[in-house]
Amino acid sequence: MEETCYPIEPYATMITKFPLFSGFTAHGTRMLLELGAVRKYATGETFCTEGEAATTALLILSGRLQVFIERKETRLILRDFGPGAILGEIGVTCDVARTASVRASEASEVLEWSAPAFRILLLRSGLLAERIHQHSLRTLVEKEQALIASVIQLPQPHDASS
Repeated sequence: MEETCYPIEPYATMITKFPLFSGFTAHGTRMLLELGAVRKYATGETFCTEGEAATTALLILSGRLQVFIERKETRLILRDFGPGAILGEIGVTCDVARTASVRASEASEVLEWSAPAFRILLLRSGLLAERIHQHSLRTLVEKEQALIASVIQLPQPHDASS
């Protein structure tokens, strides 16, 4: 992982193009950048691990991140995310451990906020807090629907009485 000290203006403009930040100006997105740190991850680098404390939330600026779990020495890819996605927001706001690991599936840049900085960000912008809340709930509903669909598709045990 590499922390960058680049000028924030290109990132400020980039963020205004993400749907979650629709209507934000470059001036408005500078606050997001000032409260966090831009970090670069190399392809294959794992930087959030399932079970550890959720101490950061992040916004993908470029590249792709893969969310996965490992069970019985098998890596199960849950989802792939690209620019504009926020990860870790549920763990940070609910103060729960990470439910999955994250790795860069290609070279990526992220804007990373510490848990306290992320909470400040939500308090400063009611509009952003509402959008992130909606995004988080939508993500949870999608996960629930996928889980239900996978359970329904499981082979049913044979009834021993037949």
